[in-house]
Formats: sequence, C-alpha cells, structure tokens
Amino acid sequence: MTRLDESPFKEYGKEDYRELLQNHNSRLLRSLYPNAPKKVKIWDESLRDGEQSPGVSLKLEEKLELTKLLDEMGVRIIAAGFPAVSKQERDIVKAICTEGFKNARIAAVSRMLHQDINAVLDTGCDEIIFFTPLSDLFLKLVLKKSRERISEMMVDAMGYAMDHGLGVSVVAEDASRTKVHHILNYFRQALDTGAKKLVVADTVGVLFPETTHMFMKEILDGLNETHEGKYELGIHVHDDFGFATANSVAGVLEGAVYPHVCINGYGERAGNAPLDEVAVALQMNGIDTGLKLEMIAEVSKIAEEYFGIPITSHKPIVGGYSFSHESGIHVAAVLMHPMTYEPIPPKKVGRNREFYLGKFSGTKSIAEKLSDVGMEFPRDILQEIVEQVKEKQEKRDKASRRKVLQNIMNEMEEIRMGVTDEEFWEIVRGIIRKHEQYKDQVDALPTK
Repeated sequence: MTRLDESPFKEYGKEDYRELLQNHNSRLLRSLYPNAPKKVKIWDESLRDGEQSPGVSLKLEEKLELTKLLDEMGVRIIAAGFPAVSKQERDIVKAICTEGFKNARIAAVSRMLHQDINAVLDTGCDEIIFFTPLSDLFLKLVLKKSRERISEMMVDAMGYAMDHGLGVSVVAEDASRTKVHHILNYFRQALDTGAKKLVVADTVGVLFPETTHMFMKEILDGLNETHEGKYELGIHVHDDFGFATANSVAGVLEGAVYPHVCINGYGERAGNAPLDEVAVALQMNGIDTGLKLEMIAEVSKIAEEYFGIPITSHKPIVGGYSFSHESGIHVAAVLMHPMTYEPIPPKKVGRNREFYLGKFSGTKSIAEKLSDVGMEFPRDILQEIVEQVKEKQEKRDKASRRKVLQNIMNEMEEIRMGVTDEEFWEIVRGIIRKHEQYKDQVDALPTK
C-alpha cells in the first residue's frame, strides 16, 4: 500500500504526513487485504442507472457531453443506456457510439432476449451488459423461471451476442440476497461460455461494509478455485442504507477491479455509489483509479444541471460545504496548516476553500477576509468587527428564510415530477377515444 506521504496529494509536503499525522489506512490496509488491486478501472453507470432517478430524462446532447467528460476524465467503461427501452433511447446510444473515445469502452444494457440484443447491436456499442436477478424472490415471483431456465437463456444470449462481435459482461442482480453457491454456479457458467467481466450487485443496498468484505471474499475464493486469472470482478452498490461508498471500497479491497459508480451518486431510490467519493477514497489510499481527479467538480456541476437534482451542501467532495469553514477555531487552524481540518487539498478535486462569516467566526476569519483587499487592523478593531458580524447573523429574519426555502422546495417538486397524473389520464383518454369499444369509459376516467 502506498503511504499517504507518497500519495498524489503532495501539496502539503512529505514531512507533514510523515512526522505529524498517523495514517492508519496506510499502516493497516495492505496487511489486512493482500488481494486489493494496485489499480482499478472505473465503470460509470450515470447514463443508465443514474438516469433512472425519478423524473430524470437526459437529452442526446447532455448524454454526449457527459460521456466525453467521463472519457476525458479516464473512466474505462461507460454504460450509455438501455437501447430496448425506446427508439429515442436507442438513437441516443447509437449517436454516442459513433463518437471516438480515448479511454472508455461504451456499453449498453440488455435483458437476455434476442430483441434486446438486436437493439444493442443496432447502436454499434463495444460491449453488452446482461443484468439478471438471481435471488429466489425474483426468480419465483417476478421472472417465474427456474435457475436451469435462466442458465439456458444466459448461454443462448451470450452466444448470440458474442457471435455478433460484442464483448459480454454478466451482472448478478440482487446477488446480496442470493445464496453464494447459486452466484458461483451462474458465474462459472458465464465464464465457461465466454464472459470475462462479472459483477456482483447489491441491488437494494442491504449489506454492511463488514459483510461486503466477507461476501466478496467468498465469491472470489470460490471463483478462484476453478477460474483463477480468467476473469475480472466488479461491484455494483446502491445507497439505501448509506453504505454505497464504503461497500464499493470494501469490494475493491477484497479484489474487485471494476467499481460501478454514478456521478453525484445519482440513481434509483437512494442512488448509487458516487463517482467522486469512491475515486477519491481509493486514490488517496494508494489504489490508482486512472482518473483526472481535478475534473470531479466540473463533471459534478454539469451533471447536477442536466439531471436537475441538486447536490446537498454536505455531500462529501462536491457538496458546497465540503471545503468550507466558519468556526473561528477551525479557520485559525486551517490558516496555520490546511490539513488540520481538511483530508485533501480542495484543488486536487477541482474545488476551492471557502471561509464563511457568521455566528461562529473569529478574528482570524476577519483578518483573512481583510487581507484579500490589502487591509490590516489591530486586534481590538478586529474584535469589534467580529461582534457585529455575529450579531448580524443572529438577528437575521428566520421566517423569511424559511419561506424562501419552502418556495425552493415546492419548485424542486415540480422539477422532479415525471409525467403527472393529469397528463397520464389525458394520454389514456386520447387513446381510448380512438377505440370504439372503449369510448363509453372515457367519462369514467379521472381528470387528475
């Protein structure tokens, strides 16, 4: 494991790291997790799983720009979409695939159906991703198929895709609620059929980091008994309990080389593992992501605009407050040395440090603010300014601020809205009117 003082974050100097700070990650990780890779390949799902955030629908130009940015950043696989969803989606993925990319291979998602595979083939993508749920719950209640039938479908679908020149990745959906021997049997058959990349999915985010470690180790140990060196493993994690970053890192530490991520953690329900958090956590602890981390903030802001989902202020790495300080004690310490209250230099991820003035400000904050315009005053004047800054903040009208916040929240509800009930019933009404046998039901339809 690369020591923190040898990591890419060298702005503060090696002596600072070595002499002043104990890095327990560097001290312990390599001995605890000897199978952790030295380098990973980031697999981005923003344009596919991320777009499944409620109310989101990305346009061609938006998907294309994000794809180009992710490629420039160093992402290795980009899931561009699900071509079988609609003609428009297929056309968008096709347009993306006609572009030339330096670092990324473009992939598309498919069910194990020839019509889905044909839709992927029509786009000209490099790779196809087969997502198939393996838990008994899904097989019995949703798919209504036996494991034997699922295996037959996989072999047929993979053969058809590979015969047409597609690279194949196999994702075990809902693996975190599936018996390990079922996952191993499925993966071994996929490998024997020609797959090279396998992905373990915690589809509803139920695992703890500790159980992710043990679960991934069981899968890797089992696969290595029969197929060591013949595959690469990925991990796909949702954030339902807030463990997506921790679980993604846990999977990598056990040996996964393809962590799945989404920009800003976008995705269904509580979202997916955030690109920024996973990449920085790995990179700062000696696992090379191959990414230009200084592009993180730019990509995050552009995606925020296109997805229409605001980044919470306290979001790690890209949130508005993540490199911001108000407390006078904190500001004074940061001005002496940034690492007192910052784990990494903000510029390494395309951010800037900010000092806020308010209730908790001290004279150091005021002095720093004044120094920006070349002014310097004695402590008694600084203290007087501090007192008035605190008073100004404490006397702000909270009622008006709450009203502004409520208006913003109401507008956000409109932005997040998909097709409204009123729009839906109008669609139904228009279709029913065209069919003589159902016309008498039009008046019974709700209006909203």
